[in-house]
Amino acid sequence: MIKCVIVDDEPRALEIVKDFAGRIPFLQVEAACTDPVEAASIIKSKQPQLLFLDIEMPDISGIQLARTVGKPPYIIFITAYGQYAVEGFNLDAIDYLLKPYSFDRFLKAVNKAREIIERVWQTPPAPIQNDFIIVKSEYQNILVNINDILFIEAMDNYIKIHTPKKTITTLMSLKNIQEALPENIFIRIHKSFVVATSQITAFTKNQVTINSKTLPVGRAYAECFLKYMQNKKS
Repeated sequence: MIKCVIVDDEPRALEIVKDFAGRIPFLQVEAACTDPVEAASIIKSKQPQLLFLDIEMPDISGIQLARTVGKPPYIIFITAYGQYAVEGFNLDAIDYLLKPYSFDRFLKAVNKAREIIERVWQTPPAPIQNDFIIVKSEYQNILVNINDILFIEAMDNYIKIHTPKKTITTLMSLKNIQEALPENIFIRIHKSFVVATSQITAFTKNQVTINSKTLPVGRAYAECFLKYMQNKKS
């Protein structure tokens, strides 16, 4: 999920952004406020990846706020005044929405932000050291013992690392995580699944059972998977 904060001094305008953001599955609205002074504190505590900032606000403009938060997250400026566009883009804003704007225009700006954020965050995990890999999740570096991994599931541009005690979600491709794991322990069985072979309790050419969870074996991966399991057995 991309965490975002919305700042607009007009309650109606704020509700429109909240409504549009709520329709987009990968956006998580951490806070929405009409007071730019309060927003500065919220941004510092919530550490969002994306800001929706109105420009014309009392006391502090959106542009001033963007300059004061220090190492700011990515920004989409929203305003009724087109003359601020140049100044907004000078702050490396991702996009500039001129009121009134449609949901399609809003979505276009958000998809642009998503592409940039994912390109920055989608980095391979740290190499294995002492049977652990390190992945980023919820602004933390998480140590994952590879012996605890049951299977890994792809979800769009995210993956879920399933262990007996918890599931860890991180912004990464299945290809990247697989490259960081030992080939003799993990195998891809589907475009959306990599499994720990030691955790398999039953399998056929069509499915695998791990910890009471049944996973599909993709047609493109079946031959390689069955050959691997046969060699493992022998």
